[in-house]
Amino acid sequence: MKVRWTLRDLVDFEALSGREGELGALDEGRMRAAVKGLEGAAARRVGMRAWLEGARGNADETPGEVWEGARFLVGVLVGVGMFLAGIGVMTGMLDRERMGFHVPMVLGVAVGLPLMVMVVAGLAWMVRGRFFKGFGFVPKLLGWLVGKLGGAGKMEWWRTMRLEGGKGWEALGWSLVRMTQAGAVMFSVGLMTGLLGCIWFMEVGFFWVSTTPGWMASQLSVVTSYLSLPWVWLFPEWVPGIVEIWLTQFEKGGGSAWRMQSAATWYPFLFAAIFVWGLLPRAVLWAFAFRKERKALGALDFQAKRHRELWRDIMGTRREDVSEAPLDGVLVLDVGGTGLKEDDLRGFMLRRLRVNPGEWFEVGVWNAKGEELATESIRKAPAGVVLLAEGWALSPPQMKALHRQVRMLAGSDTMIHFLVANADADGKPGGVKDGEREIWRDFVDGLADASAELFFYEEDGI
Repeated sequence: MKVRWTLRDLVDFEALSGREGELGALDEGRMRAAVKGLEGAAARRVGMRAWLEGARGNADETPGEVWEGARFLVGVLVGVGMFLAGIGVMTGMLDRERMGFHVPMVLGVAVGLPLMVMVVAGLAWMVRGRFFKGFGFVPKLLGWLVGKLGGAGKMEWWRTMRLEGGKGWEALGWSLVRMTQAGAVMFSVGLMTGLLGCIWFMEVGFFWVSTTPGWMASQLSVVTSYLSLPWVWLFPEWVPGIVEIWLTQFEKGGGSAWRMQSAATWYPFLFAAIFVWGLLPRAVLWAFAFRKERKALGALDFQAKRHRELWRDIMGTRREDVSEAPLDGVLVLDVGGTGLKEDDLRGFMLRRLRVNPGEWFEVGVWNAKGEELATESIRKAPAGVVLLAEGWALSPPQMKALHRQVRMLAGSDTMIHFLVANADADGKPGGVKDGEREIWRDFVDGLADASAELFFYEEDGI
């Protein structure tokens, strides 16, 4: 089962998962059915979504709806504002005395300036790293907006996501990029609309003036040649030649015929240049940001510490209801030589981990041949790997190194089950102390591995 997360879902989840008492809204039967047969990140994405649907309940308005409404409102305001700004900029460049547009000025403002802004933003992106984290005023501004629209008490999810980062914060960042690019697109549309409106409703021309006319004419010819490369093969008549450029040099006394001729020479070129070099790149960036946003939402792994705590609370001792049947062939690595026997733990693994032990090796002890065989078996473990350790014996540096080695050999999707138990005087498995449980939970949570789960041995095997 594959579920698609949206920004509204993400905001609702982050807000509701941080509130006390929301766990009681969970339909346990629905949860077990939702994640049945799934493991790792896939199980978390489906399971957390099922939890969210229950936690939402019949609420009149959720934080996600507030965010969605705020973003839509801001997007509309930005789009309309940028559209009107584009019209204003274009009409503002009209020389009322000469009733014409100065071509170098139009090229500089309508084409050159947007390109320069895009290049500078790209360089800033590369220098500063991630856009959304690089400019601190943007999160503060949006956080203020969310607080105003949703109430200061509903901003905890925003602060939490900002501190934790991850794919959720990345998705919000790309959403912001989409909004800015949509605004830039509307600015270009405004420029084109202003230009078209002046041509339709007024008698305007296009001209250039310079104290060095020869140099200016040659430079305009070079610029038009480069800018027209994307469309010259399709519309060659939309590119002014050197003769047409000279004919549009401003001369006093130019009347209606001159303005009409200059407009016919320049407006198709300027219209195409604004579209190709202003609107089109922004539309491509909008599509790119949309794809990155969807990709970030699709890669949510819920690996923050509080996410993993919630996942344990949700699944709890009901782990045995998740899989349809135990998987055969799990590789058990006895870390440090606990002395615990396969026969004593097989039943617990079948009931709780839903795996059936296959090969069994000791690692982290002086047994070079055994560890060589274990390395080969890790690559072939069909049902994943169980790292068996005693509660009191956690050495974080050594266990991290072992986890890294297993992950490298087994691949990113292979399940790694941490099974923690203490051996009694007779070598039988026993429970783990509360303090040891906390230490192990913090350690496994810190690995941020979506395909790793932690289990503590219980006497009754539940």
